[in-house]
Amino acid sequence: MVTTDKYGEPSQAQPTAPCLHDLFTAQAVREPDAPALIDVEGVGRVVSYRELARMSDRLAAAIRERMPEAGGRVGLYVGRGPRVVAAILAVFKAGCSYVPLDPGYPADRVRFMAEDSGLGLLLTDPGADTSLVAPGVTALEVTDTLLEGPEPAAGSQPTPPAVPVTPEDPAYVIYTSGSSGRPKGVEVPHRAVTTLLKACDEVFDLTSDDVWTMFHSHCFDFSVWEMWGALSHGAALIVVPTDVARSPESTLRLIVEQGVTVLNQVPSVFRYLSRAALADKEPAPELRYVIFGGESLDLQAVRDWRSVNGGAAATTAFVNMYGVTEATVFSTFHHLAEADLTHEGGSLNPARSIGRPLAGTTTLLLTEDGNPATPGEVGELYLAGDQLAIGYVGQPDLTAQRYPDRDGQDGVPRRHYRTGDLAVLRPDGTLEFAGRVDDQVKINGYRIEAGEIETVLRATEGVGELVVVPVDSRIGERILIACFTAAQGVKPEELTERLIGRARTRLPSFMVPACFVHLPALPLNASGKTDRRAVVDQLSGA
Repeated sequence: MVTTDKYGEPSQAQPTAPCLHDLFTAQAVREPDAPALIDVEGVGRVVSYRELARMSDRLAAAIRERMPEAGGRVGLYVGRGPRVVAAILAVFKAGCSYVPLDPGYPADRVRFMAEDSGLGLLLTDPGADTSLVAPGVTALEVTDTLLEGPEPAAGSQPTPPAVPVTPEDPAYVIYTSGSSGRPKGVEVPHRAVTTLLKACDEVFDLTSDDVWTMFHSHCFDFSVWEMWGALSHGAALIVVPTDVARSPESTLRLIVEQGVTVLNQVPSVFRYLSRAALADKEPAPELRYVIFGGESLDLQAVRDWRSVNGGAAATTAFVNMYGVTEATVFSTFHHLAEADLTHEGGSLNPARSIGRPLAGTTTLLLTEDGNPATPGEVGELYLAGDQLAIGYVGQPDLTAQRYPDRDGQDGVPRRHYRTGDLAVLRPDGTLEFAGRVDDQVKINGYRIEAGEIETVLRATEGVGELVVVPVDSRIGERILIACFTAAQGVKPEELTERLIGRARTRLPSFMVPACFVHLPALPLNASGKTDRRAVVDQLSGA
C-alpha cells in the first residue's frame, strides 16, 4: 500500500493528486467527530466533520438530480452562515464549480454575473426571490430539511464523491472589478488552491487544534484561504455573521469567547479591531496568527494590539500576505519582525513589504521598456507557477493579454500573470509594494503614488480613515484631494489644519493635496476596502 500525506503526495508515484473536497473527506474519515463548523448564531451549534460530510453529500445528490452532467457552474446566492460551506463542498462533490453571488449586491450586478458565467443552477437561502437576479435559472433552496435528512446507518463513513473531478477542473469563478466597469470572472482550478495550501504549510504551523474565522464574504477570495486553510487541517471554522463582521466590538467578543487562534484580516479592518481592543482594554486570547492581505499594513494598529495584549501578543505571529485573485489568493509572504514594528524611517518601508514568493511561485519585475528591473528599481510584478488561474470567463483576448508567456529569471519561458502592481526588489532579496501601474498620477509632470501621501497623512493625530484620490478641477486640471474621517471627539476643522500642516512639512510641494475634505465615513466595497471610485463619485456629486 502506498502511503500519502494529506495532500495525496505519495512516497511512490501515484496517478492523481487530490481535489479540495478530497482533502476534506480525508479529515472527515480521520477525525469524524472533530468540530468542523461552529455556528455562533442561534444556539451556537457545533457541526462535526461527519455531519458536514453528510450534509454536503445530501446536497450534492440534489444538485446531481438537477444537473446530471458534470462540469457546470452553480451560483451560490446565499448569505453568510454554515450552509455556505456545505454548499461549496456539495458543488465540488457534484463535479461542478461555484460562482458566489452576494444577496446584498445590486440586482443588476448579480444578474450580469449569473448570465456571464452561464449558470446551470442557483443555490439559495430559503424563501429567496431570484426572479430579478437569475431569471430562467433553476433555483434550489438549501433548507435545513435538505441538509439534515434522515440519519444514515450506524457506523457508516462519509461516501466518496460519485462524480470524478480532476485537479485541473475549475473549482470556482470569482468576479473582480474591471477597469471598464464590467466585472471580470476569474476561473480558478482545484490545483491552484491545493498548491496554495501546500505552499502555506511552509509559512504557517497549522494544526487541527486551531480555531479559524471565515470573516470574509464567500465572494471575496480571502474566504477561499479561510475555509480551506481550516478544513484541510482538520481545524474548526467559524463563519462570522455579517452583523458581527461589521462591528469591531462584536468581532473582538467572538475572538475571546470562541478562542480563535487564526485570524485573517484586511489591514484597514484590523485597524478598527485594534482600536476596539484599546478601548476595551481587556486582553484578547492568545491568537497564534494574524494574517493580513489585500492592502498595505498599518503598523500602528499592530503596535496598538500588542500594547493591549502584552505577553499574549508577543506569541502572536503577524504575517503580511500579498496576492491577487488571478493567482489564487496569496503569492508572497512577510513575517513581521520586531524591527519592523520599531521602524522609524529610512529607505525601507516594512508597511509595504510583501516579502518573498511562496514555494512554487516565481516572480518577475519588468520596467516600462520590458527589461528586468535591477535591485532598487521599480518594475511591474509578474507571477508564475501552479497557482495561476485558468483565466477570465468568456474573455480569451483579455486572458491572453493578462497571462502572457514570458521568459522567467532563469530564461525558461512560462506562463505569467501580469499583476499591474509595482514593486521594488530590496537589497535583502525581498519585495516592497510600490503602488499600482494605473494608480500613478501625473501632476505637473511629476509621477505621484497616492499611497505614499496617504501613509504620511494617516499618521496625523485624530485621523480616522484617509484616502487620496485624483480628480479633475473645474478648469480641467488634474489635482489631488485628501478625503478623511475624524476620530471620535476630534473637530474636523482643527484636524484639517493639522493635516495641511503635516502635508506641507512632510511632503514635497507637488505631492501636497490641493484640497482636504472631511466625510462622515469613507465608502467601502464588498471586500471591506475603501472604494476609491465611490469616493470620487461622492466628490463629483458634492
